[in-house]
Amino acid sequence: MARSDTADMRRGDGAGAGTEASTVENTGAIFERHVFVCTGGDWCAERDGDGRGVHARFKQAVARAGLKGRVRVNHAGCLDQCGHGPMVVVYPDAVWYWGVEPGDVEEIVREHLVAGRPVERLVYRNRPGKNKLPRDADDRPIGRPERSGKKREQAEAK
Repeated sequence: MARSDTADMRRGDGAGAGTEASTVENTGAIFERHVFVCTGGDWCAERDGDGRGVHARFKQAVARAGLKGRVRVNHAGCLDQCGHGPMVVVYPDAVWYWGVEPGDVEEIVREHLVAGRPVERLVYRNRPGKNKLPRDADDRPIGRPERSGKKREQAEAK
C-alpha cells in the first residue's frame, strides 16, 4: 500500500485507496464492542483459571449470537489485576469482569453484549491502577474474594 493510501484510509475517505466509494459510512467505531480476555502469562491463562478457554468460548458465543463483525474478541496481555482473573474487559463500556470461567461466557454475551446489561455478579470493582494480589507458598492469591455463586454451589454440594 502506498504511503498516501494509508493516510487516506486514516482520514476515512478512502480516496486513493484503489477502491470505489462504498455506501457504508466510514467511522472511527470499527466495532460496537471490543472484548479483551487476559491470556498473557500463566496466572489468568492457567493458574487462576482458564483464560484461554474463556477466550475460545467468547469467540464461539459471539459468532453464535450473530455478533461477528460487530463485536471483536481479542487476547490481552497482563491487565495488572493478577490473582483476580481470568479478567475480561469490554470496551467502550469499560466494564471489567473478574474470575470469569468458560461457563460464564454465554451469560455475558447474552446479557451484556446483546442486551446491554453488565452481569453484576461478575463485575470487577477496584482501585484504579495495578491491583495484583500477593501469593501464598502454594501460589494461591491472598485476599481474593469468593464469587457469591461459588459459595452457593459449595453449600448445596454439602
